[in-house]
Amino acid sequence: MLILPDIHGRDFWRKPVQETLKEGDEKIIFLGDYLDPYPHEWDKDADYRKIAIERFKEIIELKRNNTERVTLLLGNHDCGYCIGDDVCSCRMDHANRHEIEKLFNDNRGLFQIAEEADLNGKHFVFSHAGILKGWAELVWGEEGIKRKGFNVVEELNNAWFTNHYGILDSLANCDTYRDWGGFKYGSPVWSDIRSWANITPEDTYGFNIVGHTQCIENPVVLETIADLDCRKAFILNSEAELMNYDTKEKTQLFKDAKKEN
Repeated sequence: MLILPDIHGRDFWRKPVQETLKEGDEKIIFLGDYLDPYPHEWDKDADYRKIAIERFKEIIELKRNNTERVTLLLGNHDCGYCIGDDVCSCRMDHANRHEIEKLFNDNRGLFQIAEEADLNGKHFVFSHAGILKGWAELVWGEEGIKRKGFNVVEELNNAWFTNHYGILDSLANCDTYRDWGGFKYGSPVWSDIRSWANITPEDTYGFNIVGHTQCIENPVVLETIADLDCRKAFILNSEAELMNYDTKEKTQLFKDAKKEN
């Protein structure tokens, strides 16, 4: 499985995607945040907002041509355009906002909020920022998340596909690490990696693979989450091993490998 963290107009995803599509049937997951580039990463004269939009169109076309293999998740920046700027207005491209909103609206069925997979006896949950039971309880209630058959990934994706804004508006909840926040638990597009420092497996729905909180060079891995937002592609193989796509260097996901296996 090829995993691609926050894009923000960058093109580090292109080569890994092309090679993965040629080599076999591995799935490809984008963790969201396709637009709103960081200005300092670009040459002074680059029209980086327009470049980001063109690259976003490429990703949409990639999904259209590989529906079963490519998963496009939504990040907080994406939600600003396709749900509302109450969810996110950071670095929003107001000049091209109408075009971006139309791209999301015209291709709504190609996106989702979360994904899950079982690998080597371990349950993985993919989202932009991670799904905490504390946040889910705020949205569905304590009894709601305990009801038989409740699956938070399915509930989130159904809310997206049915325009259930009672749930979608809750994606605006950001945690205390954001100055305008204050919630104990951030949403699946806003949860800061620092909020996960004391989270145990009982507090979440599996091992979370996310982006969102910027890392410098390498992923940040805690007991229940791996934050991959470091401008690199990663592979999660069938043995539940995470590795850098380019170097094939493995990242230890679980603190007690013997116990986990």
